Amino acid sequence: MNRIDIRIEAVLERGEKFLCGVLPLGDPDLTTSRKILEIFLQSGVDIVELMLPSQDPYFDSQPIAESNRRALTAQSDYRMYFKAIAEIRKDYPDEPFEVMTYSDVVKNVGPSQFVNSLREAEVDAHLLADATAIAPDVIHDMDPLLEDAAIYRIRFMPHPFQENLLEDIKQYARGFMILQSIADEAGDRMNVAEGNRELITKIRATGTHAAIMLGYGINNPARAKEAVKVDPDGMIVGTAIIERIAAGDYSGLSELIRGIKDAMIP
Repeated sequence: MNRIDIRIEAVLERGEKFLCGVLPLGDPDLTTSRKILEIFLQSGVDIVELMLPSQDPYFDSQPIAESNRRALTAQSDYRMYFKAIAEIRKDYPDEPFEVMTYSDVVKNVGPSQFVNSLREAEVDAHLLADATAIAPDVIHDMDPLLEDAAIYRIRFMPHPFQENLLEDIKQYARGFMILQSIADEAGDRMNVAEGNRELITKIRATGTHAAIMLGYGINNPARAKEAVKVDPDGMIVGTAIIERIAAGDYSGLSELIRGIKDAMIP
């Protein structure tokens, strides 16, 4: 068990769902990111996803893509991002941290150096955002390195649902895995569809060791309440958080997180 397992177990034992918040490192700058992290933790985020900026975050929303561009404009040297993560770990030795990025960043830094930087910063898990869409070479290079470093690689189930990913989730997923929620034909998520319950049940039926986190479209307390009803173990919030960061609305950010977290408690 690493810090992620310990935190998830503690939250679920209280009868709650766990909340993961996306923190865009470097937007608007790395110093401010440290202050925003404090808001996250004080407001109720259980697991923090530290997002390293990508040149092409094509799976994510427009606000997240714009956040990535702002971060890279402010700081393009990834060594500074890893230095910031290491400093965060020193400040928060017991908090669970997962780092997310796209394969272009891993290739830029180099898989070995990338994983070694995660290890030195005592990161708990890594999400390769485009793992289901790229050739497997980066994954094949990284997986043994991550395993040796005792860092979980977070699994991602996209929408539409891909049955062929279930065996990997059953065998290798640890900590948590992310399920992209159902969207309508236009790609919109006006609410959290009841059909997500069936997908969550299908993933649980594999016997996976990973908690199931629902994501995409959960942007306010009402959507969080809907998500609770389809019974994931937790949920992740990204775009709504990043929109408030972009606006410099930190009191609104804290209010949003507290509202969503409260909606996740029975």
